[in-house]
Amino acid sequence: MEVAMLISPEELNKLLLAVLIGGLIGFEREIHSKAAGLRTITLITLGATLFTMLSVRFVDDRVVANIVTGVGFLGAGAILLSEGKVKGLTTASSIWVAAALGMAIGLDEFRLAIFSAGLVLVVLWLFTRLDRLVDVLGRDTRMYEITSLEKPGKLDTIDAAFPAHGLKIIRTRKKKTNGLLSGEWEVRGSLQQHNHLVESLLKDPDVVEIR
Repeated sequence: MEVAMLISPEELNKLLLAVLIGGLIGFEREIHSKAAGLRTITLITLGATLFTMLSVRFVDDRVVANIVTGVGFLGAGAILLSEGKVKGLTTASSIWVAAALGMAIGLDEFRLAIFSAGLVLVVLWLFTRLDRLVDVLGRDTRMYEITSLEKPGKLDTIDAAFPAHGLKIIRTRKKKTNGLLSGEWEVRGSLQQHNHLVESLLKDPDVVEIR
């Protein structure tokens, strides 16, 4: 009764639907140990719904525009470069789409929000498995930063190590500083090929660092 006095049944239904949809997407992220999990995604969906409801009430389109801007900052914070790979893109996308779902709920587009949420869950669940298949088939792209002792032909030897392990070099950059040779290699191949390359480089006594 007290809740009904504070907000209308329609508003309550919107907020509850936002919690449900955000919770389902957040739960999927949580079980995969992602940075933006159950609480984060739920709060983003709920917040976007609430802001959109307020923008409709006060007829202020700037509120909706600011939701997109704010979510963009949140998503950017989830993206990072680790072990030569860009990580967090799916998490950032999940944050972005959670806000979009919240906005749809806030605008009374319940069917659109529910259907879209179903598609999001399918993409997150099914495409995760497809990503693994893609990695096995040889489309895992990584950036390696390798430093070695300065010896004649050493960079050429490292260059040759990539195709020797079945990896395709996409681009490379090399330099020499303070008696050390260093370079960056962006390469593509299967997970197994990457692992074999790293094992080989770790056995090389001239290689000082691999990142």
